[in-house]
Amino acid sequence: MEYTFQEMPDVHGNGERKVFPKATHCSQISNDFFVAGLSHRTSYGKGTIEGVVQELTEELDSYLTLGHSVKVDGLGTFNISLGMKEGHETEEVKEGDERYDTYGVYIKTINFIPDQRWLHRLRRSTELHKVGEVKKLYQRETTLEERRLWVLNYLEEHPYMRVRDYIYGTQTPRSTALRELHKFVDDPDSGIKVSGRGSHKVFVKE
Repeated sequence: MEYTFQEMPDVHGNGERKVFPKATHCSQISNDFFVAGLSHRTSYGKGTIEGVVQELTEELDSYLTLGHSVKVDGLGTFNISLGMKEGHETEEVKEGDERYDTYGVYIKTINFIPDQRWLHRLRRSTELHKVGEVKKLYQRETTLEERRLWVLNYLEEHPYMRVRDYIYGTQTPRSTALRELHKFVDDPDSGIKVSGRGSHKVFVKE
């Protein structure tokens, strides 16, 4: 696999030059090509493979819609995240007020966290080759949900996360980082909780 380095914008204004590696993707493999490859490897017909994939997604549906997360060994863990439709944004609710806009709630996305054994296998079998020069990366505005998923992926490979890890990984100012991390902890569905106190406070998977 080929990769290049990209330079992050200096969002904190401290003059630090930070770069990170980014994979260069050749192309997208079509479903037909992928299924044909599976058929060749397994001797199952294309129709059988497509049917199994369809049954897999429907079986996942049956558990995800009931609020379960689903772990498939060798593949990863699936769970649902909710959001608010445009025009139904959440508002601050005063204590004792239970008027919530339930009509705006919808299934925003399906989260996927890959199986660690799969990641380790890829790491062992993949050769990485640097190509090109360092490219300047203009910061793309990420959503709060994307940053929450970044935390969960980080905690898959690390036992805990510090505030400074979040600041560096998401390129957010410290005040924003603290506010967002507290929001994650207060949300029982975020999958993130706090451990320890004071200067020893860290964030872990729930």
